[in-house]
Amino acid sequence: MKKKLVFFLPLVFLYFFNLGYNAVWIPNESFYADASKNMVETGNYLTPVYNGELRLNKPPLTYWLSALGFKIFGINEFGLRFFQAFLGILTGVLTYLVSKKLTKKEDVSLLSALILNLSFIFIANARYTSPEVPFTFFITLSLYLWLEYYTEKKNLFFLLALVSSSLAVLTKGPAGFALPAGVIFFYLLFNDPKELLKIRYYLGTAFVFIAGGWWFLYQYFANKEVFLEVFIKENIKRIYALQKDPIYFYALDINVSFLPYSLLFFPAVFWAFRKKELRFPLTWFLFIFTLFSLVKMKIPVYIMPAYPAMAVITAHFLLSSEMRKVKVFLSLLLGTLISLALILSAVYIKMSLFIIPLIFLAFIPAFTRRFILFPAFAGFAFLLYLSSVILPFVEEYRPYREIGRAIKDIDPSGKLKTYEVGFFHHNLPFYADRVVIRNKSLSEIKEGLILVRSDLSECEGIKSWKLYTSSESRFFKFLMDIKRGKRFREFKLCILTQGRLKSR
Repeated sequence: MKKKLVFFLPLVFLYFFNLGYNAVWIPNESFYADASKNMVETGNYLTPVYNGELRLNKPPLTYWLSALGFKIFGINEFGLRFFQAFLGILTGVLTYLVSKKLTKKEDVSLLSALILNLSFIFIANARYTSPEVPFTFFITLSLYLWLEYYTEKKNLFFLLALVSSSLAVLTKGPAGFALPAGVIFFYLLFNDPKELLKIRYYLGTAFVFIAGGWWFLYQYFANKEVFLEVFIKENIKRIYALQKDPIYFYALDINVSFLPYSLLFFPAVFWAFRKKELRFPLTWFLFIFTLFSLVKMKIPVYIMPAYPAMAVITAHFLLSSEMRKVKVFLSLLLGTLISLALILSAVYIKMSLFIIPLIFLAFIPAFTRRFILFPAFAGFAFLLYLSSVILPFVEEYRPYREIGRAIKDIDPSGKLKTYEVGFFHHNLPFYADRVVIRNKSLSEIKEGLILVRSDLSECEGIKSWKLYTSSESRFFKFLMDIKRGKRFREFKLCILTQGRLKSR
């Protein structure tokens, strides 16, 4: 037990360190921040409302988690993200349990959890509020509980697996049922087809439709037209319309998103076909990877529910006695590349003396000849530098809290209409604590508070800020724009009375 605690403590630190330091990211995190705050303030936990408008793009469970975080920690960024990070760590624990169940090996299981929790896209989403990590957690929990039922023949595990799948549906929609059901179906089809004849699977399907589908039924009757439009767009049109990406998208994306062990996964997955104990995680990965490769619209996080299976396969491969030269070479390559990225981040973006112990930390496995841990140590060092140096540096260019305070100081009761003209910063409603009107020109506005781009107005302004005018979701592009001074514009806060702008 002590060994496991010592193993997970550095990961817990990495996930929670500076978790609430950065302001709400735009645009996506802003939806969850403002809608969750509205739930706490209004008591309406069934219908998410962002900036005064219905936000039915995703079911409510992610909002509920953030609202619970607000209840416990206050309405702040740490409360917003707490359960994201917590469920991220728990997904690592589940990955450990799945691996232990299948391989019976403690070292393989610990390494599986390490690979999952250090995966770059996974930890990025665990420190950022979105449905992806809760969804991955509930999918993983559902599959682990089914595995316990299947091997131990205890019906309680089957029921709990259904409950977890229902929670996945309440997190991100019908895929919460389709993904675990598809993995189990194909695994049994090729390994134990008679199991598929049991009536409990079909009764279980009905259970998930009721336990996970009630919110969709409620919204259908409460907000029929808006709900149907959004539901079809989010769950059906993404399959065949909206965006068309190449079928090999995820085969390329894994190289970055599954760092620090990405390149090692590819030989691992081919090696796994010869291992009976890896049939379940192999089916798990192949089903999700193939399904979303066939879907027209592709986003890296779509296959994140396959990451626990990928971590188990990779860990088992790394600790096997086969293909040692390949594993050492790729481990050295990955560790070196990530260490170079760490050094370049310091040189180009923000230098700190903290880089010296981190470089030493990254190379410990290379010095001690434990080469397969080199990517993990280098990845940990890179991520720690990111959260301790780079993210605080970035925050100097994100004065959104200050803008919100300025608006509330001028109009604490929220009586004045508030506008933003020239761009819309989606986290402004959260920080200004009010509805912010967008898509209006200056000529249409008669009075109120305006955050306006300076080149659109003669207003001297109460105060001005340089603000980013693109999406921060593409983080490394955002970093490059900061260094180059690109896509930043000056915005001024003005008061408009009787159609005339004035300063104060």
